[in-house]
Order: sequence, then structure tokens, then C-alpha cells
Amino acid sequence: MSIEWDDEELEPQREWTPADRWRLATWVLVFANIVGLLLLAPIGDGSLVEAAQASGADQGPARLVYWVSLLSCTLIGNGIGAAAAATKQRWAIFAPIAAAVGSWAGFLVASSLV
Repeated sequence: MSIEWDDEELEPQREWTPADRWRLATWVLVFANIVGLLLLAPIGDGSLVEAAQASGADQGPARLVYWVSLLSCTLIGNGIGAAAAATKQRWAIFAPIAAAVGSWAGFLVASSLV
């Protein structure tokens, strides 16, 4: 016994608009930023500690700048990006990109303090 399906019985395929693709890219970037924070933040912190020990400098200010900038950029940027993507804003992709750029800038500033 074989069952044949008519085209009208199947569920219609979703049409992906450019806005849908940008929104999906925003969500992917938000989650990539969070995973990157969880995986790479300890490595950056360890490298700051090693550089401070090698140069004999105090590691406290560099680590403080690093963690404050990293957490604030990640939480604020990804929060704005996620909220904008959820409300279907076209500019939603810019907030997670700014969060990633801000996190790297924070690392560069913190590494210059060592």
C-alpha cells in the first residue's frame, strides 16, 4: 500500500526574506559571542597574569579593566542585539558586532596596562 501526497497537502515551505536572514545572523552572533566569552575569557585572563608576572607589573588594574569591559560589552551588546532581533529590528546585527569589537578593545587596553 503506497500513499501519495498531493502538493496541496504538504505544509508550505517558509520563504526566507533578507530581514529573516539578518535576524538569524544576529542570533547566531549573540550565541557565538557568549560561547566565545565562556571559552576565551579565561585564556585572555591567564595571558594578562603571565604578562604581568613577566614584567613585574601589578596585574590588578589590567584584570579589572579586562573583566569589566568584557562583561559589560557582552551583556549590554548582546542584550540589545537579542532584544532587537526579537522585535524584528533591521539594525539588530550591529549590537553583537559592537559587543565583539568592544571586548577585543577591552583586552587590548588591559594588555597595554601590563
